[in-house]
Amino acid sequence: MILDNKIDVFSIKNGSTKVEFLPTGDIHQILVDNIMINQYLGNCIDGSVNNIYIRIHKKEKIEILPLLGVKSNSRFYINEKEAVWTGETEGIVYKITFVLQKEGIYFYEISLEGNGEEIDFIYGQDISLARKNDTLTNELYVSQYLDHTILKGKHGYVVSSRQNQEQEYGFPYIQQGSIDTEIVAYSTDAMQFFGKSYKETNKPEILEKGLPNANYQFEMAYIGMQTQKMNIDGRKNITFYSLIKSNYTHRIEKIDYEEELLSAYELFSSDRQKQKESKELEKIHMKKTFGDPFASEQLLKEELDSYFPSKKFEEYGGDKLLSFFTEKHSHVVMREKELAVERPHGHIILTTVDDEYVSREIISSTNYMYGIFNSHVVVGNTNMHKLISTARGHLNLFKNSGQRIYVKIEGIYHLLTLPAVYEMGMNYSRWFYKIGNDILTITSYSIAKKADIVLEVTSKNGYEYEFIITQQLVMGNQEYDEKIQVIQKDRDLIFIPDEDNLIKEVYPNLYYKMRIEGTEFEMSDDRVFFENNNSYNHTFLTISTKSVNTFRIIISGRIEDNSEEIVEDIGLGSFKENEKQYLDIYKKLMGGFNLSLSGSEQKNIEKINEILWWYTHNAMIHYIAPHGLEQPGGAAWGTRDVCQGPLEYFLSTGHSSLVREIIQIIFENQFYESGEWPQWFMYDKYNFRQYDCHGDVVFWPLKVVGDYIRVTGDNSILKCEVGYRHFKDGVATKNKESILDHIKRSICSIKDRYLYDTNLISYGGGDWDDTLQPANEELKQSLVSAWTVTLAYQVIKLLAEEIGKVDVSYGKELVQMYMDIKESFEKYLIKDGVIPGFVYLEDKEHMEYMLHPTDKKIGIQYRLLPMTRSIISELVDKNQAEKNIAIIDRELMHPDGVRLMNCPAFYKGGVSETFKRAEQASNVGREIGLQYVHAHIRYIEAMAKVGDANRAWDGVMRINPINISEKVSNAELRQSNCYFSSSDGEFATRYDFQENFEKLRTGDVNVKGGWRIYSSGPGIYVNQIITNLLGIRMNNNLLILDPVIPKELDNLKFDFHVNHIPVTFVYHINKQGESITKVLLNGKKMELSYIENAYRSGGCRVQYELLKDNFSSKNTIDIYIG
Repeated sequence: MILDNKIDVFSIKNGSTKVEFLPTGDIHQILVDNIMINQYLGNCIDGSVNNIYIRIHKKEKIEILPLLGVKSNSRFYINEKEAVWTGETEGIVYKITFVLQKEGIYFYEISLEGNGEEIDFIYGQDISLARKNDTLTNELYVSQYLDHTILKGKHGYVVSSRQNQEQEYGFPYIQQGSIDTEIVAYSTDAMQFFGKSYKETNKPEILEKGLPNANYQFEMAYIGMQTQKMNIDGRKNITFYSLIKSNYTHRIEKIDYEEELLSAYELFSSDRQKQKESKELEKIHMKKTFGDPFASEQLLKEELDSYFPSKKFEEYGGDKLLSFFTEKHSHVVMREKELAVERPHGHIILTTVDDEYVSREIISSTNYMYGIFNSHVVVGNTNMHKLISTARGHLNLFKNSGQRIYVKIEGIYHLLTLPAVYEMGMNYSRWFYKIGNDILTITSYSIAKKADIVLEVTSKNGYEYEFIITQQLVMGNQEYDEKIQVIQKDRDLIFIPDEDNLIKEVYPNLYYKMRIEGTEFEMSDDRVFFENNNSYNHTFLTISTKSVNTFRIIISGRIEDNSEEIVEDIGLGSFKENEKQYLDIYKKLMGGFNLSLSGSEQKNIEKINEILWWYTHNAMIHYIAPHGLEQPGGAAWGTRDVCQGPLEYFLSTGHSSLVREIIQIIFENQFYESGEWPQWFMYDKYNFRQYDCHGDVVFWPLKVVGDYIRVTGDNSILKCEVGYRHFKDGVATKNKESILDHIKRSICSIKDRYLYDTNLISYGGGDWDDTLQPANEELKQSLVSAWTVTLAYQVIKLLAEEIGKVDVSYGKELVQMYMDIKESFEKYLIKDGVIPGFVYLEDKEHMEYMLHPTDKKIGIQYRLLPMTRSIISELVDKNQAEKNIAIIDRELMHPDGVRLMNCPAFYKGGVSETFKRAEQASNVGREIGLQYVHAHIRYIEAMAKVGDANRAWDGVMRINPINISEKVSNAELRQSNCYFSSSDGEFATRYDFQENFEKLRTGDVNVKGGWRIYSSGPGIYVNQIITNLLGIRMNNNLLILDPVIPKELDNLKFDFHVNHIPVTFVYHINKQGESITKVLLNGKKMELSYIENAYRSGGCRVQYELLKDNFSSKNTIDIYIG
């Protein structure tokens, strides 16, 4: 059996513009060339999110009805020129005509006949204005760069939207309004229109209240327009329009193209006089056995307690329990909290990683509280190998995505959506639905040692139900792209890529299997939903069970040929067995990490313990299955990112053999011709990479080699021979060179980027802050990032110290190099005691300071990154370090953490002048909101470097998401068990942000959690706590003890593995900030020597062999400070 990649559509075209309609009368997609105008692909079950609603105002209530598509009662007609919907409701006869009048202009004309009814209309249209592939890869990201401008015209409000990120033909634009009827209200995002309650009610929240007249620049661009009220006495026409342009180069400041629009409307009106024959399509009805989605009521307290007798870190909203954690580190969320947050609670489960080599056959699955039990199910490459599709948006608008479950209750099938309770563990998620006096439990969990996901459904009371399990299949990158071969063998469904699929070329043996256990079943497609028994979506797979009280589905993914497993029982172990395996494996990955303390700080210490479990989970996803909840696209290692999060995590927790293998893979992807690296690369067999890179990227692979040698003493890695990649095509070179030769090639590349006769390095494609990518080629060549220079100094100094031990001559060359960088830094990059963000070198004699108090052009005076990195690298002296910290305290510190700059880049409608994304993004999120948590963690590192224990530990707690409002009073509710990449001020627009930025500093504006999980941040966070705050790290054959701990944590105990040997460290803090006075191992005093630190009394070092000789079965190291 071949599942086709087609979906049945009818097209209307005019020039490069094409509108595709489903047989239900819903829009599937709107395209101008390859630019997708809408955001979501409609389907025959859910319809489309765009619609026109009629509201009939009666004395006692408002009747609200959709007029388009499967959710309406309209008849649908279509020909090559127009689409028509007709019907009658509450005595009002209507006809809606859609006409693509000319390329880029279309109209919806509503013709009405009534008898005095008072009505108005609400029009809604999702928009993207981006390449189709980009939209389907991440519609949230696309929305962040859509600028909405609302202006008043002849017929009320007009909403114009511009895509601020450049596409093939420029900056796409759409203008929407009415040609003949007053638009009295508007909205711009689906979060406004549908509302958080949609996850429970399945009804747009705004329809009864009316539109808010507010521009909300969030992540689900959706234009809503509301007409004036009108009495229909006789005949009446209302016309909505959309005007699309492929390239709108400037800021939206007025209503453009009015003459062109009126000319098109005149043609449209004259054409209306001519009758066109249209084909009436069969009205597609859902079977009457399908009812509304099912949202569970609450569990009673005794029911909840029976499942979770022990709770910790309980979170309340008033007197209502919202969430808590359990003793086994699972996180439990009540339905009330899910309805209060914009970002739905979600989780990614995956196979465990090996701690000695890079795992290849990893399966992962993403699930959401609102009723997606598995989605983005993928083995290996998280972009190219998807079996089941990803979720779309935040509100469960489309219910065809992922894997869903319908349950038959009293003869009617209901789609399970919002549960009473949602539980997330290290390898599982569990949903609890209260159905009458029964509780249906659904568990999705991953298997520890195999690439398998198990879905289990169980009735608490043994009641039997019939189920339909649906899944939208992909077998590739995006839905509707690929055909899929499906083979059924008894209880197994086997899925194989079609011969034309790229997977077949790269991984010819890849396949997936679903095994259905505990019930007989029938496999079908979407025809099970429709009265006419037709199929309209050939990517949709349904599994219908018999009446059962429990069953399970096992999803297996294999990259290599393990054909015998296709029909043999594969022995997965029980849920409990796998849960224990995961806890044991994660404990080992964490090096046995556990803190304990009695007294007032006990709760904060326990919060750190708890979040380290979850940050370990998050770090493993970033490392081996790169993607996130808001960022399903990934599959690659960002060169900068993999050198930070994963490698810092694994070095700090003692997994050095794995680090060595990762380093080799990184160096195999270095470009032979340039000596630099791609910005990102796929680390499997796919030859996909971004060929250019930011100016700092070259330093990170060099840094990790130095870090690795320093920690392990293994300088043999310098002799390890690996190949390169060619810059023109990414193909691997035949020749191999030692990693030391690779490093030398990079050093030559760095020197070639020195500007004039300074030792300042050109900016290139940017630096760590992706929003500050240069807007033109001149800036790439003539701009210098002070942060990149501080990083260069740190890295070259590290290499000089470590390489100099095996290659004295080259070591001396590197010493001279970093000394020269230091000289240039001090000469050019400190002005009036302030390190600028950038300098612009027109030539050697003319320097312009940017992001500095003397900068009158950009309007930003201070940048965090060079201030913290110059301390971390010990490039600045103690006096300058103190100045940096004073500036950070005064200008950059906020209640939710430290910000990247003292004010945002100026936004002018999304048009770039100096920097790209910083001036293009319309949404106040991610780096744009300036509190990027990764940078805050580096601030913590800098504070540890100077020995400021209070600032460092305070910084740790400000970004811990567990009951975050206890530390950050203006923090809004958010998921508590995962890493957030940013803390975003609650500003509706960039203009609001720049006008009211100071309210962030005072805490008068609330802050929200940003994108989740996919970041190097979790690994870096773990590293800071272990190596820089608790101060435990290896240096060749030495154990370094360099804690930075406040007096309040006196008698803190830290359980940790040192070279895989369990040790309990006990910190005795007599005087904070002083040197270590003595160290006892099992009561025996150890001989110490001290390490240097540019800013404070350094820690001490102990010979590891001396420790090892005195280890016993139970080891305690007492550290006395002051």
